Amino acid sequence: MNRVLEQLRLEIGFLTKRALVNAFAGSTLVPRPLRWAVYRLCGARIDTMNVFPGLQLAGPPSNLTVGRGTFLNVGCFLELVAPVRIGRDCQLGMQAMVATSHHKSNMDKSPTGRPVVIGDRAWIGARAVILPGVTIGDDVVIAAGAVVVHDCDKPGTYAGVPARWIKEAA
Repeated sequence: MNRVLEQLRLEIGFLTKRALVNAFAGSTLVPRPLRWAVYRLCGARIDTMNVFPGLQLAGPPSNLTVGRGTFLNVGCFLELVAPVRIGRDCQLGMQAMVATSHHKSNMDKSPTGRPVVIGDRAWIGARAVILPGVTIGDDVVIAAGAVVVHDCDKPGTYAGVPARWIKEAA
């Protein structure tokens, strides 16, 4: 019985934190400084107040690190089954998505996490998707709508599905 009560307490705590992070902090009614404070209070290491409404965090906020000067535009989705590290002075466009959960096979019911790293000064276009285990290097631009399935470590622009290098950094 004590085990069941402990599990229930943990679930209520998780749901409360999730509601605080996604429903309250993600609201358009919450000013940026308060939004930043709520994310930090819930365990995210965010060193910027440039987080706009609609950010959805799926998983423990403690798995998120965001560098100074980074801009998270409206409606971004960050899955935090594994750590996500976003560097300094990055730009994430509207509804950009970062996924970290990975299933080893169709029969595997529980996902494992693969971390995602986004380097400094990276630009991620609107509705781009970054898949589990990917590293995006410094000074990389991911075009809007691109799906990144492999590391993008050479500075320049990557576009397409799957994303591939198309031009050098300017």
